[in-house]
Amino acid sequence: MNKRLYIFLTLITLVYLKISSQKQIINEERIFLGYFNQTRITKRFGVWSDVHYRQTDRFTNRPLQDLGRVALSLYLTDNFRIMAGYCLAYNFPESGLRSGKIEHRPWQQLFLKQEYNGVQSIQLLRLEQRYIQVVVNDVARNEYSYTNRLRYSYLLLIPFSKTGIVPKKIFAVLNNEVFFNFGKTITYNVFDQNRFFAGIGYQINKHNSIHLGYMNVFQQTSSGSKFINSNCIRAFYYHNLDFRKEKS
Repeated sequence: MNKRLYIFLTLITLVYLKISSQKQIINEERIFLGYFNQTRITKRFGVWSDVHYRQTDRFTNRPLQDLGRVALSLYLTDNFRIMAGYCLAYNFPESGLRSGKIEHRPWQQLFLKQEYNGVQSIQLLRLEQRYIQVVVNDVARNEYSYTNRLRYSYLLLIPFSKTGIVPKKIFAVLNNEVFFNFGKTITYNVFDQNRFFAGIGYQINKHNSIHLGYMNVFQQTSSGSKFINSNCIRAFYYHNLDFRKEKS
């Protein structure tokens, strides 16, 4: 597992270095705040939801995006599930402009959780169908462009103690997620972005935990020649519930 993660992060680093040596890069500072809820209802079914608020321009000078997701989860096993849902996002206008963009985003996801010697890993493979509102001359139109996006996330939760990730304990968090665009409208930015996160987590109780730390977002714009490098503070709250009457 660690070898695969090392190879994956090395490849991402090499791509980043090659791109950064050739392209225009704009640096920004952002804050990512998120709340996640995963509720198990029966042996086979559950519900996923998450909401996010993001700011940019020296971290807090300008709102960047509001986003909410919901999905139905089908549990094939306790650690592997298939999910399908809907996301609604609002992208605030850029500095000096007035019109933001609404985005409708159906999505599907594979979720796999594993544990090795107390270290937990979560892998997510997500497919998104993105309907993004068209803005022309700073006027939002009642029409949408369509693109597809594929995302792969690898998350590691590493305990500091031999007792593992248990209530009232701090643990390390490492996460990398890479995004790719595809479809007829994608010309210059098949690579969309990469998000790398390093921080700490705190397990409040068996249902709740917090992750806090630093995230780097390296994103290619649709022009293909301009990239945005964002240094971010990321704080996520996780809330897990289980309403099964009989648990395996």
